[in-house]
Amino acid sequence: MKYSALAILFISGLWAVNYYTDFDFVSMSLQHNEMQNSALMKAGEECVAISEQATAHMVPKVEFQKLELAGRKANVVVRCMQDRNFIQNPAWLKYAQPLASKNASAQNISQDEALENLKRADMLMFAAAPEHPSYWLQLKPAAR
Repeated sequence: MKYSALAILFISGLWAVNYYTDFDFVSMSLQHNEMQNSALMKAGEECVAISEQATAHMVPKVEFQKLELAGRKANVVVRCMQDRNFIQNPAWLKYAQPLASKNASAQNISQDEALENLKRADMLMFAAAPEHPSYWLQLKPAAR
């Protein structure tokens, strides 16, 4: 009888904590992932805006200038994301290399160019995609 009363008190206590606070026992790990995703989305939006501002004065007239503009935008995004403690995810690179090989042979381009095309597309995706790993990986902030 004592144990059942303690069990009921314990369960009702857990229910009360869950009901009256924002603490959720079931999705504790999901909340951590959501926080990382929201930080990624915020940093990504800021960095894309910065890259647009950094290249706003450029008006490409020929194909080479269009490629140069895309390269500059990508470089600004990468540098900005690094400033916000995000790096290229090694799991994404493992995922992308076989795909780049396929694309290279299908499009008759070099494997490096195919990988760069995938990189430029995926680095601008800041929401988690279930079919492949995210391009960005957040480093832990430095201890102060």
